[in-house]
Amino acid sequence: MKDDVLKYSKILRLFSVTFITLLGLTACNDSSDSKSTNTQQQASSKGPTLQGKFIPIYEPALNADNRIEEGLWRSRKLLEGYTEEMNDFVNIPSDIKVIAKECNEANAFYDSDKKTIELCYELGAEERKMFTDAGDSGVILENELYQSAVGTLFHETGHALIAELDLKITGREEDVADQLAAYILTYDDQDKEYLLTVSDTYGLAARRATSLDDLLFYDSHSLDAQRAVNFLCYVYGSDPKSFQSLIDDELLHKERAEDCEHEYQQIVDAWDSLLAPYFKKKKNA
Repeated sequence: MKDDVLKYSKILRLFSVTFITLLGLTACNDSSDSKSTNTQQQASSKGPTLQGKFIPIYEPALNADNRIEEGLWRSRKLLEGYTEEMNDFVNIPSDIKVIAKECNEANAFYDSDKKTIELCYELGAEERKMFTDAGDSGVILENELYQSAVGTLFHETGHALIAELDLKITGREEDVADQLAAYILTYDDQDKEYLLTVSDTYGLAARRATSLDDLLFYDSHSLDAQRAVNFLCYVYGSDPKSFQSLIDDELLHKERAEDCEHEYQQIVDAWDSLLAPYFKKKKNA
């Protein structure tokens, strides 16, 4: 009987040791699984890597007038400078080709299906005629044409970022795209001069209207005259002291100017918020 008791006592101790060991192994496995799960959750929370780039492409022009604009844009490295700046500025999910080309129309646009920003030589040719008719020539004329083209590229950038980053906006997209151009081109004092040229471009275009029938009220864009004044307002709002001459010279009405600082700050705050998850380097950082 005593031997039986000893035997059962040994069996019980062996079972207890085995059970405790198994519990320990299970606890270790649970801890490992928990760490693995946490790691996976942390990795997935980072989201997909945004590795897209803006890629410059010049297509050869065949028309003689268009070849002049192609030559100017290539010599000024218009697309190279733009794409380099954007690639340093913001992350995008996929490549966007920025193409200078003949389009058989004076235009520029973002094609969301092809993921391209397309800038037409014909637009440069049309603007060359407007500035020339206004009396500009030589280096002044070429600077105006280059600066206006830069402004157009950043307007189309607004459309591209809204589409590719699925940005939530209110109001007309064309107005918001204009505001992105102002947002980017008012960080540096030198770039602000570009916006004055963009305003001048729309001002010259507005003068071509000779009757109400020439004003496209149905269009998704604001009227040329409105866009001209808006850009002046944004420039003034970015630095009222430096651009007081816009009011003194009666280019910007003083009543509109009263709210321009507020309008400009709204633009900056909005685009700062919209682009915050995608910044590589803020332009004013």
